[in-house]
Amino acid sequence: MAYIQKRSGSYRARWTDPVGKVHSRTFKRKADAERFLREVDADMVRGLWVDPRDAEMPLAQWAEEFLRLCRRLSPTTQETYKRDIDKYIVPRFGHYRLGQLPADQIENWLNDEVDAGIAPSSVHRHYRTLRRMLEVAVEKQKLLINPCSRVKPPRVPKTEMAFLDWNDVIRLADAHGDRFRPMIYLAVDSGMRWSELVGLRRSNLDLTRGKVRVTEQLVQMQDGSFLRKEPKTPSSVRSITLSAFTVELLVEHLRATGCNGRDDLVFTNGAGNPIASSSFLTGHFRKAQTAVNIRCRVHDLRHTSVALAIASGAHPKAIQARMGHSSINVTLDRYGHLFPELDEGIASAFGKSLEQARTAQLNNVVQLPLPKGSA
Repeated sequence: MAYIQKRSGSYRARWTDPVGKVHSRTFKRKADAERFLREVDADMVRGLWVDPRDAEMPLAQWAEEFLRLCRRLSPTTQETYKRDIDKYIVPRFGHYRLGQLPADQIENWLNDEVDAGIAPSSVHRHYRTLRRMLEVAVEKQKLLINPCSRVKPPRVPKTEMAFLDWNDVIRLADAHGDRFRPMIYLAVDSGMRWSELVGLRRSNLDLTRGKVRVTEQLVQMQDGSFLRKEPKTPSSVRSITLSAFTVELLVEHLRATGCNGRDDLVFTNGAGNPIASSSFLTGHFRKAQTAVNIRCRVHDLRHTSVALAIASGAHPKAIQARMGHSSINVTLDRYGHLFPELDEGIASAFGKSLEQARTAQLNNVVQLPLPKGSA
């Protein structure tokens, strides 16, 4: 039931929501109160009504509630959300009412971050965090629409992949010390991700059969601690066959480091602890790069593994399984440009088949006898 009460100099619109709770809102003009009640009634009929008092909640307050709702997500995702919210979102929008966050202010915020020199990929992540916050507000009926749906986020430039040839791989690997040389060769041989390499346990190596089983990853948190997680996707759980050369390196590595316990990490730092990516980059990988004049990222070793497999004639489906990609489309979308022989093979087969068909057709033509008297 909805009605309007006249008060001294104002009009109070009162209505009952779908769960029986009575609400009110005051207007200076009766026409505005009547229009508001018509909109409320229409929204309730369409199932689009939300409690306007929830939309008055400060965004900073909703951010706290949102983080509590995220407790079922992975710790790394929670950490990313909290960092983005505390450092970038709340300082800019914390004082805004949840239902009064304009799309143009969101877009200006993103542009300001780009102008401040923040990497486009980071700016885009901040946008995704805010968008998810507001999506959940819509799901929990705090908001009717998400203002981020009207915002165009910054374009993230595509990171160019670096591919090493076999000579570069050998030079880069051999420029590392004995402790990390086997890890570089394993990275190229298997295509394992960094988190999979540093999280590899002795129990996941079957060197008698030349196999490595990827079942988990080790991720470093913001506070420096390490978290053991399931692989990136279900398809990332996989068994990879290693070359005899890499197997021999790993056998010697295990012998030299005394890695015998089933739960022992195969690769550790000098103190026997998990390898921090920042320490490895500054203390080992970049020094080795400088020594041999090679520029690439650690992740480019994974790209190199794919490129070398393609060059050796490996089938895309085999590469997908080896890399742990979620689908063959991921493999082809990311590395399809490295398969030029596939296009050339199609053209060659097409031409050969066409020529065979034309020849067969010509051979099957019946030769009609020539008319009498013709030359």
